[in-house]
Amino acid sequence: MTCHFPITVSIVGEPSAAGLEQLGRAVEEALAERFRQARQHLTTVTAREPAVPVVTGGEPRDPLRTGPGRRTYLVPSFDGAGALKPVRLAAAAPPSRDPALLSDAQLDTEYLQVRSWLLGHGVPDVAYSGMRTYADALEGELRRRSGAGASPPGPPPGPSLPGPPLPGPPLVLRPEALAHDVPGPPTDRPRPRTGSYAGGAYGEQDLPHLLGQRGVHAVITSTGAGAHRLNEPGIDYVGIHAGTGELWLVDNKASNEVKVLDGAEVTSLGENLHPSLTRAIGKIEQAAAFEGKADVLKRLGRARDAVAAGRPIPDELKIRLIVTNAGGYVDGAKSLPPQVEFLDLVGPEARAARLADIAKAEATGVSPTRPRSRRDTETMRRRVGGVVSREPIRVPVRVRVASGVRAAGIGLAKVVVAVIWAQVAAKAREQYESRKIREWTEPKLAAMEPEIQSRLDSQVPELVQLQLRNPGKPLYGVVGVLTTIHRRGSDENLMDAEVELTSVSVAVERIEHSETSRATGGSRWLAGQWQKDLVRTTHSVELQPFGRDELATVLRAELAQEEADAGAQSMKPEQARASERRRDELAAQLTWLEREP
Repeated sequence: MTCHFPITVSIVGEPSAAGLEQLGRAVEEALAERFRQARQHLTTVTAREPAVPVVTGGEPRDPLRTGPGRRTYLVPSFDGAGALKPVRLAAAAPPSRDPALLSDAQLDTEYLQVRSWLLGHGVPDVAYSGMRTYADALEGELRRRSGAGASPPGPPPGPSLPGPPLPGPPLVLRPEALAHDVPGPPTDRPRPRTGSYAGGAYGEQDLPHLLGQRGVHAVITSTGAGAHRLNEPGIDYVGIHAGTGELWLVDNKASNEVKVLDGAEVTSLGENLHPSLTRAIGKIEQAAAFEGKADVLKRLGRARDAVAAGRPIPDELKIRLIVTNAGGYVDGAKSLPPQVEFLDLVGPEARAARLADIAKAEATGVSPTRPRSRRDTETMRRRVGGVVSREPIRVPVRVRVASGVRAAGIGLAKVVVAVIWAQVAAKAREQYESRKIREWTEPKLAAMEPEIQSRLDSQVPELVQLQLRNPGKPLYGVVGVLTTIHRRGSDENLMDAEVELTSVSVAVERIEHSETSRATGGSRWLAGQWQKDLVRTTHSVELQPFGRDELATVLRAELAQEEADAGAQSMKPEQARASERRRDELAAQLTWLEREP
């Protein structure tokens, strides 16, 4: 008999020492209660005759927690007597900051933190009123940056915050509203999504049409009951081929690059296939009745059982695992997980046209990539006949001025050297590995330099504010890099190493950090297990401060852009007040600069 004692602790805010002591007492009481239940359950089981099968108390399996051999963990219930008990601790309210001075990433993080604090604290809390006002200011700034145009602002991303009492029934925050993207009231305003999100959404919405032309009838797609939400993890599409009766499980990859897809990216049909099948079964169970529904659920259930046991999906189930490229330009795939195949839905003509567009854009100095941040997405957005154009256009005044400001002295070569040294020193086990990792990563790190420079240029307004608010202090560009070192087999032989630029930000304090972790994938029964050493490195490089003329140039551009935004948008009163405060602050800074000798 095996007894599990899982303890999950989630804390929002900064709990006091008394709060942590309260948590410790709650954990001790919970463990004592679990031991008592386990002893009672053991007595019940051992008192039965040997011929009677042992009952596990109906313990459900958690498909999102996978142990060795792809076994899922049981959630202990002991006949329903082991329910989880949340412990609410008092936590100090996070400090308030001016939303207008936060970067897009900082604003998103701050809004989520404040919203979580409000949901965990009631109105009687002394700090609730102030945090509610602060949340309104953050929400107004989020909407202002989203480029609402003349349409009335729609709801912010995520669940709604508890507001003041309104006539009628009270507002109830359902638990499921906190975990899912619940749609808000209808609005014509474009949602604050990134260009990369839009590309993925376009591909998933196009899947049922492209596969329908091949005789595949959709069971689960991006619309309808039990729909797979856009860009949600898991299988994007489930369908039945009308001619062969095959069950198609599709993961779509809408990559903006014309490239060969690496099988390591197809996680929903590879290392996460078991939870993907579990999610698909749950969605189909929610769907309306259709011909063959029971058969589909039976086949998926047998496939999930086979995967859980580390075996391939039996051929007699007639299930195909397919990765597609709708909405993107992927040209083939390599090293796909077992039983996964690639299906080209785009064709060579579309890829050839994409390559021509890339060449044309690069010739005019325009980036042809889909922007990954909200700010970059909104600055690249324009309306043509009421339709959002996907054509690359030149950046607006604010970013163009920023990229023209002198950026000498950034010293990106130091980033390359420091990051390589930190990565190799952390995980290389011998001189040979050190040399190979350097050989694999150095060209990729060097290729990152233009992207780092571009991201720093886009943050010139933040750099200006940091310099004005912290006179005499140095300015830093903070670069985050993730290095993945691939190993294979019981001897953990070095296979490959790759690097990814994770973040570029600016600060007035030097930040140096490196941490490593280990991830294991694959199956010991199929193609063997492999290990990934994940090395996350953060390095700071000093930037050259701007001169007075450069500071004034950026402030004038910011002020002009702020005035243009205020005149072109229909704002709520709190948004208008925030915009007015921002313009007043910029004007005051510009006046101070012009008066300085």
